[in-house]
Amino acid sequence: MFVTKNLYQNDDTWKNTPLGNSKETIGSWGCLLTSVTMLLNGIGYNETPVTVNDKMKKAGGFQGALFIPSVLPYVWANCVYKDMQPCETTPAPIAQIDTAVAAGKPVILQVDWNKQAGLQTHFVLVKEKKGNDYSIYDPYKYGGDAPDKEVLLTTRYKFNGAKLATEISAVLWFENYSIAQPEPPKQTKLPLPAEKFVIYAAEDDLALRAEGSVTGYLWKRMLKNTELISLEEKSKAQAKIGKQGQWIQVQDPTGQQGFVAAWYVADKKVTASSSPTPATSPTPSTSPTPSTSPKPSNAPSPAPVPAGALALYPTTQITLRTKPVVASDNIIRYVNATEQLISLETAEQTIPKVGVENQWIKVKDANGKEGFVAAWFVKYAGGSTAQTSNTTSSSSGPVKVKTTAEAVSLRKQPLVSDATLIKRVPIGYEFTITEAGGESKIGKNDQWIKVKDATHEGYIAAWFVAR
Repeated sequence: MFVTKNLYQNDDTWKNTPLGNSKETIGSWGCLLTSVTMLLNGIGYNETPVTVNDKMKKAGGFQGALFIPSVLPYVWANCVYKDMQPCETTPAPIAQIDTAVAAGKPVILQVDWNKQAGLQTHFVLVKEKKGNDYSIYDPYKYGGDAPDKEVLLTTRYKFNGAKLATEISAVLWFENYSIAQPEPPKQTKLPLPAEKFVIYAAEDDLALRAEGSVTGYLWKRMLKNTELISLEEKSKAQAKIGKQGQWIQVQDPTGQQGFVAAWYVADKKVTASSSPTPATSPTPSTSPTPSTSPKPSNAPSPAPVPAGALALYPTTQITLRTKPVVASDNIIRYVNATEQLISLETAEQTIPKVGVENQWIKVKDANGKEGFVAAWFVKYAGGSTAQTSNTTSSSSGPVKVKTTAEAVSLRKQPLVSDATLIKRVPIGYEFTITEAGGESKIGKNDQWIKVKDATHEGYIAAWFVAR
């Protein structure tokens, strides 16, 4: 069971507060914000939707009204956002949710809040399993709701079969150290060396820890290019930079001292030319993924995506293996979260696996080595579709395109976010292009095309359609 205090987005105290950097209000659109606030309070913090709203704004945690959950660890170090797993077109991963809930872990679910066509996105926080249902903390207060009144998910949200497997359209996975954040260790501040040696975070989310270990107490997480002063002699620190398993003791710009992983720092700032940003993942997300996925200066540049292939990025450092199984004798190499991988499987084979536990994808790394990676630790970087047909406008009428993969998203804006999602469509679904020159984008990576079908008009990823 996950225990926290009920909070409601439409509470009179804050319902009219502008959400993020927008004119929308917490009362109207703050379901994810309020669910996250309840989550934070359940793992040891004391927040309200207003304080979380303000702190996330200061940390760059909004794009307009869109909440960016990956920013959470920069503000609340005890909260780790792992990923969002879409399941609108596939059964929800009930067994995995049950396991997390049984362990007292926070899980936020996306559901459909009314019976209109398409997905009307709403987010709720799971409290506990009740038979074949979940008791939930619903951030929207309906008539009769109260902290002592139980709310069951499929009793309230029952527009897609009234079963957990079909009512849940996405799962937001989180981690935390404990319900009560561990006590910070005592620390003696060290003097700065006579010779100042500055190094830089080569990755976003770089951890500053009390000890030189991944289990060391986490002081904070830092953004790429954060300037750090080495507390070790220059020659000693310099020899460690970029090396796996090595740690460097440093001081950050606020004066906080600790240890950073040497394989995630550089002796120069990471520039745009040496740090290409991977494309936004086309998997559903509660907000646009911040375009801050850096690449160390010695990492290979992403290769062009072959026609018909999907490009992927690890969500953390992962292992490239000779076989699709975890074993000590099949390791080829470790792959950092900034390295692009190319799927060697078809889009139809790859798409259902991305983000799914116990699935494996055969890939090629940036150096051309082939092997298998755990699908639950990768995300989309982009894709490409082979296009050899004529891409000029047809004088005989509107240009039509068909989707080349399952679960392709039609969106209100050319932006990957749950707030922009209209619906998902199957492979072979037909749209009509409605923008001038849109046919020239067909099959191009990171392009969007404005289209329509019989009921909706919106934007579709150009790399998932063909003539």
